[in-house]
Amino acid sequence: MRDEDKFPTVRFHKCRACGNVYTGSLTGDDACPACHIPAHKEEPPGGQISRQLFGTHSLFTITGNVYKIQELEELRSQITEVVAQEVDSIAFAFEKSSFLNSSTINLLVKTMQTLSVRGKPTFIITNDEEVLESLEIMDLDRVMRILPDLEAYKTALG
Repeated sequence: MRDEDKFPTVRFHKCRACGNVYTGSLTGDDACPACHIPAHKEEPPGGQISRQLFGTHSLFTITGNVYKIQELEELRSQITEVVAQEVDSIAFAFEKSSFLNSSTINLLVKTMQTLSVRGKPTFIITNDEEVLESLEIMDLDRVMRILPDLEAYKTALG
């Protein structure tokens, strides 16, 4: 039996700074007892979406956490518009984002599926550990090209 099953009213946290594993409340407001770093970094309120073109390649920059319905609808609308333009690739750069909800992941997967039928790649640009872990857990790192920064993206485009 796992500790999480024995003690369902606590949550286990792994400190980002020192790697210490400790128990905390379900809200995650606790700090690491070893180095006093909060369990969760402050999340920016909502997110912003911007779009750039690099020739026939489209880059969406998502700053903060896009999870409000209006933000997701804006992203969906912009993706639909770009896909209709027959771009050669679409990239999603996540800046100051540490959370991908199921709706955001759904948009990424649908975009990737649409482009892959045309033989076009989808890129994810991030170096956030939590975003990377979410993508790896769902094996999206196997079907989407994940790059650490914009320089790597520009290099990949040639």
